[in-house]
Order: sequence, then C-alpha cells, then structure tokens
Amino acid sequence: MNKILFDSKKTMMYIVVIFILTLFFGPVAFADQSAGFSVRPILSENQVNSEVGYFDLNLEPGESQTLSLELRNMSDEEINLSISVHTAFTNVSGVVEYGSDADVPDDTLPFFLADYIQGDGKITLSEGETKQVDLLLTLPEDKPFEGVLAAGIRVEEIKDSEHLSEESMAIENTLSYVMGLVVSNKREQLSPELDLLAVYADQLNFRNVFSAQIQNQSGTFVNQLEVSASIYNEDQTERLYSTEASGMQMAPHSNFAFPISLNGESFVPGTYVLHLQANSGELEWEWTRSFVVDDQTSKTFNRQDITIPSQTNYWLLVSIFLVILLLLVILIRKRK
Repeated sequence: MNKILFDSKKTMMYIVVIFILTLFFGPVAFADQSAGFSVRPILSENQVNSEVGYFDLNLEPGESQTLSLELRNMSDEEINLSISVHTAFTNVSGVVEYGSDADVPDDTLPFFLADYIQGDGKITLSEGETKQVDLLLTLPEDKPFEGVLAAGIRVEEIKDSEHLSEESMAIENTLSYVMGLVVSNKREQLSPELDLLAVYADQLNFRNVFSAQIQNQSGTFVNQLEVSASIYNEDQTERLYSTEASGMQMAPHSNFAFPISLNGESFVPGTYVLHLQANSGELEWEWTRSFVVDDQTSKTFNRQDITIPSQTNYWLLVSIFLVILLLLVILIRKRK
C-alpha cells in the first residue's frame, strides 16, 4: 500500500508546540498555536503526577473518573468545537501520534479507551466565553490490563464551510489541541517486548521501500528506540540496502512499518534476507528474516515509483512506426 508520510503544504501551516516531555510517557499534549481557543486540563485528586499537563490516572477495573477540560474562546466571534478521543499509535517515522487513529489497530491492544468515555462531542463557545466540559471515563470491569493505555483527547475547531473561501477550505478542521490521557490499573514499570511481524516490499511517498513491521506488545512506551536494518541477497553474500534511525518512540500496544529505502532503484523479483537490530537503553533485539518479492508486486511498485524513469518500449514504437509506414505505402500505390 502506498503511504503518504505528510502533506508539505499543511506542514508549513502548523506550528506545533510540545508542552510536556516526560521520561516515561513522552509528548502527549500539543496544540496549533494559530487556534483561536485554548484548552486546559483540570486535574483531579486521582492524578498520579500533578506536575504534568495531561491526564495521568491509575484506576481499578470498573472505576470511573471525570475528565474535565477548560475551553476558552479567545476570538471575537462564536466558534464551534468538536471533541474526540483517539488511541495513541506509532507512525511510520517512529513518532507517537495522539490526535488520530491508526489505520489498523494493533492486535495486542486490550481495548479502546474511546469506547469507555462519554460526553458531548460538540461544543459552542460565544465570543470570549470560557466553559468547563466534563467527559466520563469508566474502565470495563471484565478487561483488566497490565501497564498503561495511552490516548489523546482532540479538541478541534469546526469551520462553517459556507463562509470559507476556496483557499481556506483546504485547511478546514486543522486548528486543534490534543490533550494526552494515560491510564493504568496498577502503576508498574514494565519492560518493552518487541517483535518483528513481517517484512515486505512496500512504498512510502511513492518511493520503493522494504518495510519491516515492528511491534511493541507491551503496555509501556518504548523510548529512544534505535534501529539498524540491512537487506541482503538470498545467500547473504551481498548487502544491498541499509538504513539506520535513532531517537524514535513507540506507543504501548502498537506497531509501525520501519522503511528501508531502495534509493531510487527498482524492485527485482527474488528472495531476500533482512537483518534487523533494535535497542532501547540497555534492551536489545535482533531478527533475521527471509522473504520473497514476486514479479507482479515488483512491476506494480516500479510503475508507481516517481523516482524511476519510465521504461519506454522502443521495440513497440518501432513496430508501430513500421506498420504506419506500410499502410502509407499501400495507400499511395492504390491511388496510383
């Protein structure tokens, strides 16, 4: 599947400020500075760490907790806001995302926090108004879990499309805050458990890559993750491609496709071998995996790769030219 890493035009429009960087939970609260409103968490007495700017809760199965947000309209007009909850996941760059959902959730995830949070999904604030909004989180009684679950509460401005110009419509619904939510049944320090799910031919931003699907099976963040990956030919006598990355982070119960670039080269059908090493602090993992790239996959991705010059079939062009020339000769002779 061809994945788009980011839209450069939208990226230029975002100025993201990271409010909180913690040792164990990483960045879980950020905002678009151009938003005409502000969001502040009202932390409860059950807050595990009152020094952080996100919800950090330890609740028993079946226990409830109100999540209160203070919303303030800083503009001179009425605004409409939407509130949604999203499970934290790891994107293709090795960065934890809180403001949207993964295309395919990890199969080790115990449950979605969003399914157990109730509250108004849309809020209207008049000019200069400040309002407290309460969401009710009730953990399921029959689904205890180890470690932490992480999510993001996204507060997003909804623009009235009738009053938007064509240019501004392109950025509708991009002004937002994301407030982090970390929940546990028992606050304990778990050791990350990584696995290599698969390796396969893929594309990223319409460029050929091999993707190594790395999974964090545990209920803890994997911090300062470093990965070194190499692709070899079948008998492992030649290293064909290699990639290294550091400073990455993985969300609890998530996976991501680590890309190994072909550097503008075409896929060639055949059997390959991946060697991949990963480490986080003193923890280390290593995998060797054989895989096959078939002919049809190679042809499809090679045609879609924007860095590979199109392969012109010169013999076909010559054949077409000769046929046209022959038809012209026949027509000329008939006229004579």
